[in-house]
Amino acid sequence: MSSILRRTTFVVPDANAAAKFYEHVFGWTRFYDHSLVAKKGFPPVSPNDEPVKLVILKAQDPHIGMIGFLQYVNPPFDTAVPVNRTKVRMGEAILVVQTPDVDGVYERARVSGATIAVPPTTWEVPSHDGKSVIRLRTMSMFDPTGVYSEVNQHLS
Repeated sequence: MSSILRRTTFVVPDANAAAKFYEHVFGWTRFYDHSLVAKKGFPPVSPNDEPVKLVILKAQDPHIGMIGFLQYVNPPFDTAVPVNRTKVRMGEAILVVQTPDVDGVYERARVSGATIAVPPTTWEVPSHDGKSVIRLRTMSMFDPTGVYSEVNQHLS
């Protein structure tokens, strides 16, 4: 039996603001936008059920490749967003996005408050089977909530 990875959800201080950044930078659209109660233990942050706001954006595929933003209405933890980040941390997710226009993403992200770690650069990586190389134009950034992303454009 094989499972499908549908979505990654990030806990953020403001789900709507986080979603707006990705809508503007990548052109993704809202799939889900509701207030609800997170059952205690999902995720494990509080001994009680907690009111939350969940916004899920979809990219090109209507069933996979989604990203979620989960905001606790009464957060049971510190919600401070790290500023001027330059490095990832152990256990942190890396959001990898493929785009046909890395330079456009770079400009939209830059003016929308992202911290650019590496501006667009061209490089090569081995293909999955190691028999060829993949040419990429890549940039990396921390979004306004501190989520790290690597954005790639495949070159011919």
